[in-house]
Amino acid sequence: MLVAACVGEIGPSTGDATGIDPEVAASDYAPTPLAIRLNDQQYVHAVEDVLGVTLTADERQKLPRDIPAEAHYATSAEGQFFNPQYVIAYAEIARSVTARLSPAQLRQSFGACEESTPTCRDAFTRGLGRRLYRRPLSDDEVLDYAGLAIGVEDLPEADFDDGVIAITQALLQAPDFLYRLENETHGTPDTIRPVSGYELASRLSFFLWQSCPDDALLDFAATVPEGGAVDKEALTAQVNRMMADPRYDRSRDAFWSDYTLVSTAPFAYAEPDVQEELRHSMLTTMARLSGVDADPGPILDMFTADELWMTPAVAQYAGATSTKDGMASYVSGELEERLGITTHPSFLGAIGTTSFVGRGVFMSQRILCIDIAAPPSDEDAFNRIQETVADTEELTPREASEFRFNLEPQCQGCHQVFEPIAYAFERFDLSGQYTPTDEDGRALYTDGELPEVKYQPAITFDDAQELMTQLRDTERVGRCLVQNMMEYAIGHDVGRAQDAIGKAHTSFDEGTFDDLVRAVALSPQLRAQKVVTP
Repeated sequence: MLVAACVGEIGPSTGDATGIDPEVAASDYAPTPLAIRLNDQQYVHAVEDVLGVTLTADERQKLPRDIPAEAHYATSAEGQFFNPQYVIAYAEIARSVTARLSPAQLRQSFGACEESTPTCRDAFTRGLGRRLYRRPLSDDEVLDYAGLAIGVEDLPEADFDDGVIAITQALLQAPDFLYRLENETHGTPDTIRPVSGYELASRLSFFLWQSCPDDALLDFAATVPEGGAVDKEALTAQVNRMMADPRYDRSRDAFWSDYTLVSTAPFAYAEPDVQEELRHSMLTTMARLSGVDADPGPILDMFTADELWMTPAVAQYAGATSTKDGMASYVSGELEERLGITTHPSFLGAIGTTSFVGRGVFMSQRILCIDIAAPPSDEDAFNRIQETVADTEELTPREASEFRFNLEPQCQGCHQVFEPIAYAFERFDLSGQYTPTDEDGRALYTDGELPEVKYQPAITFDDAQELMTQLRDTERVGRCLVQNMMEYAIGHDVGRAQDAIGKAHTSFDEGTFDDLVRAVALSPQLRAQKVVTP
């Protein structure tokens, strides 16, 4: 029962979805909707793709950085925040970007006209608005923007072109552009409904391109009828088209950056001139394993890959017998106790801790999707934690961990689940270097046993290589990778959507990275939304 309480397995939860897309009707769960703000990278890509400009380094730096919260993603709504700095940044970027644009070219590109007439202005507003809002503008919205333009044109020394620029600036600061808004109150509360064609197009584009839909995807969206009965062949064709586009590279890189934590890791325990090399080495390794400039293999092999990519300095961290020029591949025989990405010095350095608690929580969440319950937050619990720290101060990390296993039931139940996975990595220090002893010269050990949890039998191991070799073949690891990709795609925690995860996992069938992405992109979960009370 203690393990079950910590792991938090949750069964299906269905709503009355009568009369809608049958695949969506069969969905077991959809997260409670939250408006998802475009994160900093999505905002940059959207502005550049739609307007055809390149943001300057100064413009990019104005945006607050979005970082993945805990084991989530920078695309997830649950970890987002907002403050006045965003408002200022959006306004300043809108002004500086539009200063480099030609009003005549804007009218031609988005309105297919060049005349300084109300008809041309409205056509331009509809064209640019459709791309930025990811849907057609209503007549009232077009009228509101016309009123803004007329007000600007009436100012001293202003003209028609100033009104066009004002509309562009306003669109770039509108909530309908900055947020991925969906009609979550449409339908019967507490049921699951299919998203509209335009909502689906937005979900697909920010998943696969980290940017707005293009005209072709919006044209496809217009063919989706009320009720979400999507033409599967047409949807598959759109997904395949988008994955063949160079913009797909952004999504792959963003996923692995967050998955491995290298997107924001400071690598504080590495030499300053090696920190960016650690980041680049990890992303190069993940790109190669994903099939970039290489023959794609099963992506789950990343946990047992005997080839890791590194710069010479990073290879030294990995204990390479000799280094090579530039970014190069190293096989496990050339490295010290390395097999798979979890032993890459960049992966271990990004976690930034050698604590069994810290490493155990992250690896359990990221690799096994174990839902770790929050520790008690009352005063007694705080005092108990302080006492435990004092009691274990002179112990080795392994001894301290075993001490925690003997604590009161509400603590030991979780610690016994998530700490053992970190045992296998005890001989890797804060920078990811291998060391058989601690700083006091005491021997470190890498053996242990993972308890049985759903989709994963109990596993006994001698070291990280043996642990990951056994884990790679468990159903839980495959399902967890699907769950990670699904959360990244949808922007919400989807841990309760076990039926959808299982179906996508079956479709993925332990294939390549692209197979994983395609299984999630075509999953009914990407087309499902919970209806909430207005």
